[in-house]
Amino acid sequence: MPKEDYLLKFLEKLGRVVAAMLGLREKGNVEDAIRLADETYKELLTLDMDALSSLSIDDFEVLIRKLGYTSTYIEALAKLMHETALCYAETGESLKMRIFSEKALLLYCLLSEKDKTFSFEREMIIAELKQQLSD
Repeated sequence: MPKEDYLLKFLEKLGRVVAAMLGLREKGNVEDAIRLADETYKELLTLDMDALSSLSIDDFEVLIRKLGYTSTYIEALAKLMHETALCYAETGESLKMRIFSEKALLLYCLLSEKDKTFSFEREMIIAELKQQLSD
């Protein structure tokens, strides 16, 4: 039971972080949103954004599979990655935007594989990310 409580609280925190990042980005405080993401990645994956950026997509997939996250956890992490990519798009850092978009796409694809429930929203995000990465 304590482990479930911890996970529930952490998922709630991730939701608040993504919402806060969106709010900061909308107000033009993109650097603050990126700092918030960096702190969250350190806490969640024990990797800062630089280390996360340098991980190949294959190594990142191995890491995520090894951690054995639930569908809900993967979805929250995917949203965080996607919001991070959007922040980098606003700063004009296209390489970092691409890196985090690729990782978000991987997470959404893993989520589709793991969670057998069809989601129009998820499929739209996957299509958007694929389109963005093909440009």
